[in-house]
Amino acid sequence: MPFPPGDMVAAFGRHLHFKSLEQALCERHPELADRVHFDDVNRLMHLKVTLSGGRSVGLAQVRMGYSIVWAVIDPVLNSEPSLWPLDTPDEVLVDALHAVASAHLADVPVASPWRWNESEPSDMTQLADLLDAQGVRVRRVAAGNGYFPYGPRHSPKLDIVGGRDGSFVEAEFPDAFVRVSLKPALGWLVDVYLAECGAWGRVDLAWNLWRSTRPAPGIPRADASVTDIADVLGKGLTAWDVEVSCEPADRGEPAPTGHRSEWQESLFADEAAPSEWLGHVDLDIDQLDEEAGPRTSRRSPSPRHITDTVLEQLTAFGFGDIEEGDAEVPIRSDAFHIEWRNRSRDLSTSEVQRLNGLAAAAGEDVPKRLIVITTSGISRPAAAFADTAKAFVFFVDPTADKLVALNSRAQEALLPHTNPAEQGLEPW
Repeated sequence: MPFPPGDMVAAFGRHLHFKSLEQALCERHPELADRVHFDDVNRLMHLKVTLSGGRSVGLAQVRMGYSIVWAVIDPVLNSEPSLWPLDTPDEVLVDALHAVASAHLADVPVASPWRWNESEPSDMTQLADLLDAQGVRVRRVAAGNGYFPYGPRHSPKLDIVGGRDGSFVEAEFPDAFVRVSLKPALGWLVDVYLAECGAWGRVDLAWNLWRSTRPAPGIPRADASVTDIADVLGKGLTAWDVEVSCEPADRGEPAPTGHRSEWQESLFADEAAPSEWLGHVDLDIDQLDEEAGPRTSRRSPSPRHITDTVLEQLTAFGFGDIEEGDAEVPIRSDAFHIEWRNRSRDLSTSEVQRLNGLAAAAGEDVPKRLIVITTSGISRPAAAFADTAKAFVFFVDPTADKLVALNSRAQEALLPHTNPAEQGLEPW
């Protein structure tokens, strides 16, 4: 007897899986047992809970672009499906289906955390609940799941968020789009996107909470509660006093005349072609695509231009203790020691350790923390040590006027790079 073809075996496996889901749903939520049906007509398998008027809430495997995911789909036309990874535990899937179905049967909103496509309560779901109670439209909550549909409804694609973005809540306010993030190292961050500017800006949370400025981006989770963050958000854009640049910086600034120190001559040599600056960078290609952007010019940047770029971006990231210096020390800080490194060889662990020692010794009363601005890459062990030392390492791309993060702590400090208008489902 010939062995059945692979697609038949796969279909039989899916059939058994759906039957086990049907049984789990009836056992975990017996009040719905008489409404539960498994439908495998035309091999389009889905588990559904019938509602009134011939409507139903269903659980199925659907294709999103090149991915197949679990989706809980309700009968409301403009609603978004609740998406879950294929390896989601069965009990989570049936509980998600139950949460949506029972809400429709009782004619009430889906209960938290399920309404945010999350299976467990968290700081993010609590914040979403508080914002929703204020009448704010919560767009996305990413804590443990992070699967969202976007694009045209007739052919949606899958957006997987989280990971290096940390957990976050995205919400629409009357005059701004806001992302509240909780980063593993930096803590709370609040970023604002203004559509008229097409750019992100960072809210100074410390100033809004305590009328003081912190030297580094973020507020430790232990220093501010979810309620504190919600209260700040409730004050609105005017109170946040966030700076978002609506005008592009001048990218054609001529090289300044006058004296330059030997240090500047070695770091910002005008004779160095852009290819020499970038020749030995060991970076993730996707990261460069997302953060470095297109190169705007093949002309060698001036030392002043690079200094201004670094100062502008560090300030935008939320480094509140930096200011313009002089020819010998272009950027000054009481809390950070800034090392400028113009070499082709990647940063090694021993070199980061040496620089971190210099930073510690540079402090008057307490050790300073290290910021490295480099024109090369960094080894993985060196990046790991930089994270342990609470240092920030950035690659400067003078041809794109961008700082690119080279370690995890620096990555957390970056502003979001997506356009919120492109991350949702298009209306019918």
